[in-house]
Amino acid sequence: MKKNIEVKNLEKFFNKTIKNNYNFFTGVPDSSLKNFIKEIDKNNLPNIIATHESQAMGIAIGAELAEKKSCIYLQNSGLGNLINPITSLCHPFKIFPLLIIGHRHTLWQHKIMGKIDKKMLELLKYPNYVIVHGENNVE
Repeated sequence: MKKNIEVKNLEKFFNKTIKNNYNFFTGVPDSSLKNFIKEIDKNNLPNIIATHESQAMGIAIGAELAEKKSCIYLQNSGLGNLINPITSLCHPFKIFPLLIIGHRHTLWQHKIMGKIDKKMLELLKYPNYVIVHGENNVE
């Protein structure tokens, strides 16, 4: 999958993840990804709502060890919460669940992370992510 995309239709994007054999989902809900999450539920796929992004990563790693193909959904403001799990869990064990990241950058509380989210992932050498751009930046 492309790493930095404009998604006009999250339902079609969801179907792409299913075609790529993702069969386990977890994450911290974000309103910009609500249609993606609705598709998970509509298709009765395993979906565990997490209270924190690091919790979602732990759940996804466990699912990967149980031979599932995991996907974590989150807002880019939660990327900071994944630094330790990525460096101390993903890299040592070479397990990298797909990150579906809702990108926000125009509202004041999202401006800094919106500028550095992709750079952070590149610095962390995280190989399996998609940053979803969409109409999620207005008040």
